[in-house]
Amino acid sequence: MNPILLDLDSIIDFSSVQGIQEYRSLTFSLSLVSKYYPVSQLVKEVLKGSLTEAKPYPDSLTLEELGYRSRILVVTNLPKMEGKRLLMRYNLDAFVQDLVSPEDVNRFFPSKEFLDFSARKLNSVRGIMTLITPHVDQAIVARAQGLRVILLRSKVSLPQDLGIGIRDDLTQVAESLAQHRVDSTMGDSSLRCT
Repeated sequence: MNPILLDLDSIIDFSSVQGIQEYRSLTFSLSLVSKYYPVSQLVKEVLKGSLTEAKPYPDSLTLEELGYRSRILVVTNLPKMEGKRLLMRYNLDAFVQDLVSPEDVNRFFPSKEFLDFSARKLNSVRGIMTLITPHVDQAIVARAQGLRVILLRSKVSLPQDLGIGIRDDLTQVAESLAQHRVDSTMGDSSLRCT
């Protein structure tokens, strides 16, 4: 039961939020420098749209199944309270241990300090944690820092020697961690194993 770092972008679709790509590019770049810029100030300056426009992906309820198999820590470069609000709005907070944001570490994800802090929160080490993210750049940096990595919802073709797994959705991730297939057509919770 290896711990999982789950990028919030893997379960929440931010594509309708104006300015989110610029914000993501900026925070990724800032993860490579040692100076910390307050995340709440960056959100006000860069994001033009409201985070309430973001909706969960259809497979986000598979998080329940993943939660049965692993300890899950959600990671994000958004303010902690905004991330927690999104998880609570869609009742996803019950399936994760916690959420880590730059405010906890004074560094941006996927910096070494951010990943080390996340490992301590999970009482783990970087070498056995798995990061699930939809972003190739974060996947490559995390893999270089010793994490196991699953790239989600990406059609990019990566060299095999990078050691980055690619899955279409969270259901495939849950199935890869299980010996049974997740059947989303059965029952009221839609997360029964067959």
